[in-house]
Amino acid sequence: MKNGTDNAEEAPRHASDSFSQAQNAAEHVVRYVANAEFNQAVLFFQDGSYLQFEHKGRESRWAKASGNPSQADLACRSMSHFRLNALHLQLYFEDGSDVEFTV
Repeated sequence: MKNGTDNAEEAPRHASDSFSQAQNAAEHVVRYVANAEFNQAVLFFQDGSYLQFEHKGRESRWAKASGNPSQADLACRSMSHFRLNALHLQLYFEDGSDVEFTV
């Protein structure tokens, strides 16, 4: 899992610190799974919630949280868009931060 906003020299952070939206999502994700075609994926969060993604062309592109309130719901509501392909799942957030997940 990579985060374009991470600095390897930074001290560990706690949930109470000021995180970017991407850092907050990355901090709580425990697993990333994608199907063989890389057009559906799921991010699983520490609280048991999950965020589903589908990108099957222009007619079917969505992200949906398993429920609210949850870590998945918070991530979903703060996303501006996402990219899903064989290389990665990349989430872009309203604050300009982004995070990348790979299988």
